Amino acid sequence: MEKIYRTYEDTEVSSIAVNVECPYCKEEWQESDPVCGESYNLICEDGCGKEFKMYFDAS
Repeated sequence: MEKIYRTYEDTEVSSIAVNVECPYCKEEWQESDPVCGESYNLICEDGCGKEFKMYFDAS
């Protein structure tokens, strides 16, 4: 059987998850695959239920 080795240099980011904290109740969760420069209207579903806006910038 052939064997190959992979290192950190061989990795590639295939998806991004952003840690989000509700500004009202501090509930935390992750949002998947945000787009740089975009704004998102989010709802704190597991916490207070309030809506807020998140702007994503990877800088």
